[in-house]
Amino acid sequence: ADLSWSGGAAHLVSMGDLVVRSARSREVLDLIMRLQGEASAAGGAVHVLLGNHEAMRVTGEMEYVTDEEYAAFQQEEDPATRQLAYQRFLQRQSKPDDDAARAAFLESYPPGFFGLQAAFSPTGRYGAWILERPVVIVINDTLFVHGGLTDAMADGDLEAVNSRYHNDLSIYATSLQALLEAGALNLSVPFPERAGDAAAAAAANPSLVEWADGLKLSGRSPLFVADGPLWYRGNAWCNPNSEVDRADRVLTHFGAKRAVLGHTPTTDSRIIQRMDERIYMIDTGMLTDVYKGRPAAFVQNAGSISALYLDEAGAVPVKAEPRRVGPRSDRLTDDQIEDILTNGKIESIVDVGQGVTKPQKVEITKDGHQVEAIFKTESTPIQGSSRRQAQKLINLSDRWQHEVAAYRLDRLIGLDLVPVTVERTINGKTGSLSFWIDGLISELDRETKELPASGWCSLSEQWPLMFVFDVLIYNEDRTKQNMVYGEADWMMYLIDHSRSFRTHRGRPTDIRNVELKLSPLLASRLEKLEFADLNQAMSGLLEKPQIQALIRRRDEMLKDWRKSR
Repeated sequence: ADLSWSGGAAHLVSMGDLVVRSARSREVLDLIMRLQGEASAAGGAVHVLLGNHEAMRVTGEMEYVTDEEYAAFQQEEDPATRQLAYQRFLQRQSKPDDDAARAAFLESYPPGFFGLQAAFSPTGRYGAWILERPVVIVINDTLFVHGGLTDAMADGDLEAVNSRYHNDLSIYATSLQALLEAGALNLSVPFPERAGDAAAAAAANPSLVEWADGLKLSGRSPLFVADGPLWYRGNAWCNPNSEVDRADRVLTHFGAKRAVLGHTPTTDSRIIQRMDERIYMIDTGMLTDVYKGRPAAFVQNAGSISALYLDEAGAVPVKAEPRRVGPRSDRLTDDQIEDILTNGKIESIVDVGQGVTKPQKVEITKDGHQVEAIFKTESTPIQGSSRRQAQKLINLSDRWQHEVAAYRLDRLIGLDLVPVTVERTINGKTGSLSFWIDGLISELDRETKELPASGWCSLSEQWPLMFVFDVLIYNEDRTKQNMVYGEADWMMYLIDHSRSFRTHRGRPTDIRNVELKLSPLLASRLEKLEFADLNQAMSGLLEKPQIQALIRRRDEMLKDWRKSR
């Protein structure tokens, strides 16, 4: 109740971002800094990781700082520092000293700006403390890092990794401070442009060369890039079946079983786990006025893992991330969308006008939610006069049943690439109803328009999952038109499987020479795929020979994978 340490010998880990869009950041820092001493005296510990917002603060990136937070440092602001900054401002802007100039200066440098900047400088109370924070720690068998596990982390032991990043941040902050004091830079210059401005200043004043070079070289550190440990979101957003290889490399390197991440708020404001408990995402949007989430804590005690929430009584288990393939305007899970597609009210149905299967676009509502879907009813016959004839018809068929089968198989192996698809009868016709994803970009569009794939998840890591799936279902109809990505995140989605599930051995012709890549995670799920489970899931959708052929292709794939390990 009095905000004193009561944890005894326990360890408390703060995931970073203690300074973030809040007028009370200073109070938070003072509390945590005091608790560190109190916990240590009691035999416990408070570990504070470096977050991207702390790194931004000591490197002079102030875009997330509010006027109220600046005001908290107004009393410490040196009037002489502010006046010198104003004179330099007038010189840079070639402005006379008048009301307009003073208003413009105040807009860029609100009261308290220079007090805050001094407090977070390398010699300031908070800056010096931040520069001592580790980027990654391991407690028992759990690794903690603010953003995510990146390939660059698996280079050196824990001490070496933290030392390298500490040096990068210290050199940058120290160089920046020296250049600011010399009037060679100002904090309104964006981060990417500072090195160029510093080099120009050093060309005119050789005494600044050391600081300009330090700023340039340290500014290339992984700390400051999107795929660095403070910023990386791939562990949180990319497909687990491709991302798990990267996670395993880093975890194995540090001898850890799991990683705990902050930085990326979870969709449901609950702590979740991904990749079969390798990754725990614990950012639940605790800054409620910005992220509309809730305060929460990840708890590890004697080998057990649970979650605590401020508005719930007692610890609760941490569940796997709900399946959500494709963006949606609300927080609906795929289980909820499946229920809407199966049981919702049909509000409208119109012809799409594309495709030989004559698809229709359907609008469906249920319990106040509205989704759109694609309805297909094409189903060529597969019953022949003999077994050979039936097999031939299967291998030439174009059936809506295969769309539903592809979705169910995706869920069985946890591939998470096929949008929700159900069987439904509409206006007397039975067919497949698939969740519609707006704004998809095809591979054909990407190539012809030379569009940059700028998402967190590289296409080169997503394509192998498509190849594995297409071999598994023997998909003969994967074209550049139905290789599609989300327009905002460039996540791949697998659609159009009506011409799949052939009874052939081997692979479809187009991918016969493609190297198949399996992660241990996906391989283990394929190994667990049993004929009985498939037979139950595919009842009324696939014939026995189709299921048997799928199992054979799975076995061949796993055999090749084991040989390559």
